Amino acid sequence: MASFSPFFLFLFGPFRGRRFLEGENLDLKNTISENAMQLMFELNGWTLTQPFTHEGIAFVKPDFYPDRFVIGTSKKGYIYACGHSRITYRGRVFDSVKELIDINGNSAIDNFKEWLFEVEKEWVITRNGQDFIFSFTTLDQLPNRKKVRC
Repeated sequence: MASFSPFFLFLFGPFRGRRFLEGENLDLKNTISENAMQLMFELNGWTLTQPFTHEGIAFVKPDFYPDRFVIGTSKKGYIYACGHSRITYRGRVFDSVKELIDINGNSAIDNFKEWLFEVEKEWVITRNGQDFIFSFTTLDQLPNRKKVRC
């Protein structure tokens, strides 16, 4: 097994799914360890709700969540999944990640790099559920709560 720095292991480990870590399936834009995801939200002033996880890995991509699912909150605002998905996997088109997993099983997650997202959801930040503030799709775009005044 490859050697990783303590910082890498702090952010992205420990994973229970060794094949996911050792293989080429790890996608650092859309996945992170549960603890690291919670830390990222806290450092940016948000409270994380319950993320979608698979073998100890939390998925940041909003397509893994139902429409209007609230992933983060603050005193004045919240972050929720918005939109719809269209995913092609092994020659078949799916309208949601849930449908893809229901048909192909959890093992399809191990082949995440094979998924082609033709239409993607996004995370939307609103103040009190009405004022659109900001949208993003990956964790590196998560804004600090104070910057968006939530």
